[in-house]
Formats: sequence, C-alpha cells, structure tokens
Amino acid sequence: MKITLFPLEKIMIDDKSLYLGANKDEIIRLLGEPEMIREQYGGGTWRHFYFNSDLAFDYNSEGRLEYIEFLGGHDGILKPYIYGVSAFDTEQKELVKILSENNNGDVDDSERCSYAFKGSSVSVWTEDDEEFWMTIGMGEKGYYC
Repeated sequence: MKITLFPLEKIMIDDKSLYLGANKDEIIRLLGEPEMIREQYGGGTWRHFYFNSDLAFDYNSEGRLEYIEFLGGHDGILKPYIYGVSAFDTEQKELVKILSENNNGDVDDSERCSYAFKGSSVSVWTEDDEEFWMTIGMGEKGYYC
C-alpha cells in the first residue's frame, strides 16, 4: 500500500485521495466503516480509526475532516511518505530537517519529544529513547495556531 501525505491538502492511499475538510461520509465511502469510533474532547467531535488503529481521522463538530494521524510508527503496518521520504523510516533529526525546510512558518518544539510545524500543520511525536518518530499527523491550515 502506497501512502503519501500532502500537507494542508490531502493524503493518498494508493489511488484514493482523502482531503482535509472532507465530510466523514466521503471518507467512509472511500475506506469503509471505521474499526473504532471515539468521541473526542468532551463531546461533539469524533475520531475514526482504521488499519488496526494505525490511522486516525479527527472530525470537527460539523463532521468535516480536520486532522489525520498515523500512529503505528516504525513497526506499524502503514508507512506514510512525506516530501519523498518515509516518515517512520527516516531518523528523527533528518525528518525534522526536511519538515522544517518545507514548513514556511514557526516550529513549536516546546513539548518534549515532539514538534509542531505551524506553517504546514504537520506534527511528529515519539518517546525518549526511540530512533524514529512514532506518530506523524497533519491538520487543516492553522491547526497548530
């Protein structure tokens, strides 16, 4: 399965384009029913999980896709690519460099073991002792402002 992230726009899973801002019914039409649904942030918004919970979609209160997160890391079943490199098979420092070069905005590195690239609305997270990032996510424009 080929997965490519296009920050601020969409992800592609093989030949399927899943756009930020899309209605959740469109995502379900393309991927099928989610394996699990979890209510977020005290109600009104939802997170749908796919591919053994390696992929999550967050929807706003209007049912529109606002954030996409890959949760499987280096050992997961999904291997998303961004800017021509594998997000989970590229060493942490190298991926931060690539994401910074393509960010066109501020970088929030105030949280331990994570970065939020505000210009591209991309984030990465890991635990202290990991060589590779464990999650990568991307949101709509301004998601991290």
